[in-house]
Amino acid sequence: MKQPYELGEAVRLVARLGGYLGRKNDLPPGHQVIWEGYQVLQHMCFGVALFDYGELQRNSYG
Repeated sequence: MKQPYELGEAVRLVARLGGYLGRKNDLPPGHQVIWEGYQVLQHMCFGVALFDYGELQRNSYG
């Protein structure tokens, strides 16, 4: 996935995690949907931090 070029694009990506659809006639994302998207992003980051990569390598079939 490419990195966002502008802050507004990054905010819309976070808002999409919170349920923002971003249709042509939709208003810009509000604070509630951005907050909910940020919470989802935090949970995703915690999951990655908790993942034990060493365990994956020990149990791989390859």
